[in-house]
Amino acid sequence: MNVRTSVLAAAALTAMALTSAACGSSGDTGAAGGTSGATAEQKSGPLQISLLTTYNGLPFYTAMQCGAQDAAKKLGGDITVKADGPSRGMNAADQTPVLEGVVNRRPDGMIFVPADPAAMVAPIRLAVNAGIPVVTTDATLNEKVAKAQFRGDNNAGGALAAEELLKRAKGQSGKVLVLDTRPGLPVTNERAEGFVKALKDSGSNLQILGTQYYEDDPTKAATIVQSSLGANPDIVGIFATSESGAMGAVSGLQAAKVDNDKMTVIAYDAGPTLVSALRAGTLDALVAQGSYTQGYDALTRLVQDIRGEVPQGAAFDNVVPNAIVTTDNVDSPEIKKLLYPTSCS
Repeated sequence: MNVRTSVLAAAALTAMALTSAACGSSGDTGAAGGTSGATAEQKSGPLQISLLTTYNGLPFYTAMQCGAQDAAKKLGGDITVKADGPSRGMNAADQTPVLEGVVNRRPDGMIFVPADPAAMVAPIRLAVNAGIPVVTTDATLNEKVAKAQFRGDNNAGGALAAEELLKRAKGQSGKVLVLDTRPGLPVTNERAEGFVKALKDSGSNLQILGTQYYEDDPTKAATIVQSSLGANPDIVGIFATSESGAMGAVSGLQAAKVDNDKMTVIAYDAGPTLVSALRAGTLDALVAQGSYTQGYDALTRLVQDIRGEVPQGAAFDNVVPNAIVTTDNVDSPEIKKLLYPTSCS
């Protein structure tokens, strides 16, 4: 493993982060085994793995950590998984300093959730060039610098939500409101795009209002819902691309005194707050991502790479399917594994 001083690492990271936006290019998501960057020396002893996410403490990432820890137990050999990430963010500015600290710590490998597909390419190259093998989860990078990527299909998840809404709308006519986090955040933007496309392609009588952005602020989402209902009293459905938008939508509907039976609200993700709202009847369905599976599979591949045991022909791009969660299936064993816990048991 290449060893550099912490000072040099920090300087290199800062310089590359400043030029990352200009360097980004379209990523390769085809099946492949090899990637660019330095090759880590093979290790068979105890391993220290960093799970570096975009926002420490989110239940989605807790589920991912649980999957990684379970995979570590199965693989054996004293593997420790440490959760790293900014205390706020989902942006490159907050994630980059945390990445710098992880690189200086020199873990044996890293499971990385990029906050930005272009801006995080140059910073993560520092880890790769330092001999730290990297696999990505949830989000992808615009360049193929990781050993492998494990992700959900956000477009497909949005389409699943549209199918569920159409099923519940039962031939109704009216309007549908889409709540998205902010422009330029591919993970949630793709969910909204997949939903809108599927609804348009369905040929239904439902009219889609322009996507509204709530900047990850549930209070703003509630305000958007109330003002949209004032201008469009015939809204019959709402799709929110994240938890904060969904809970804001619930608050907005309650403030507007809208009857739950006359409105279908579907949210992306399956954290404890959303599951409670589903059980209470204020949300009608959730789109659950396989974050546990992403963590489990990513840790498995990473350790295989470190130990020189990657199966021949292993895919670079690995898509983990989404699932619709309703009150009918929320307690089934298959769906329970897809829900996001507050801690790993």
